[in-house]
Amino acid sequence: MFTETTLLDGGFSTALEELGNTLNTSLWSGELLKSHPDQVRAAHKLFADAGAEVLITSSYQITYPGCLSQGWTQEEVDAALVASTELARFPGVKVAASVGPYGAYLADGSEYRGNYGLSKEELKDFHRDRLKALIATKPHLLAVETIPELTEADAIIELISEIAPLMPFWISFSCKSETELSSGEKFSDAVALVNSAPSAVAVGINCTKPAFISPLLKSATSTLPYVVYPNSGREWDASAKVWLGPVNSSFELSDIQAWKSLGATVIGGCCGVSPKDIAGLGQLIKG
Repeated sequence: MFTETTLLDGGFSTALEELGNTLNTSLWSGELLKSHPDQVRAAHKLFADAGAEVLITSSYQITYPGCLSQGWTQEEVDAALVASTELARFPGVKVAASVGPYGAYLADGSEYRGNYGLSKEELKDFHRDRLKALIATKPHLLAVETIPELTEADAIIELISEIAPLMPFWISFSCKSETELSSGEKFSDAVALVNSAPSAVAVGINCTKPAFISPLLKSATSTLPYVVYPNSGREWDASAKVWLGPVNSSFELSDIQAWKSLGATVIGGCCGVSPKDIAGLGQLIKG
């Protein structure tokens, strides 16, 4: 699916904030699927207009237990998941349905720590209904993202094989160093795990400091293409629900060339990376 260099979108919350939205609830950008779907569509359009060839949906934070705890009905969660895919559809652009980690549901920054203390079966139970619902919306693929630990990745791989064995997906991990996932486990082990999944189309890294990307890719061996979409280098404050520290969302040509040489074919940005940044990135990766 990703044999050629492909431009991914950027930080969806960043685009929404540029449009004037405030996103400091436990449901984050997913809240707007119910309250202001027009803003979700407008944010996707900013990235499509910037040249993104893959758009990741706003379903990252949408889970049944998370939404139900905020007073949503089952039907409203169902509708939000359908809307998340439909609002990201643009001519000539692939839709990647976002599957966020268990830590996103907790809304306490756990996606940057991992080690939830849950078994693989417990994690499968958590992800099952949302995965079924997202697959039913018929995206081009699933973007399983910001996964901090091996157990959760393994649980999701098993679920996809049980629910829809031919469903294309990637898994991208949150990482805390040049060799480690957020949980402290080896990135190389995570890459090997995803490479063993029959319908996986890419494996990689997201919402991680740009400086870690090249060393992480060098630490592993993959027959799958890499997908990389780092954040702007800031740190997430889970209590205040804001990113802290200086912004460095521009991309350097030397970094892009290094990532491509190491096997990255899908390249974009995560939190803090704007539509303008993605337009600039597009000029670099296609050069």
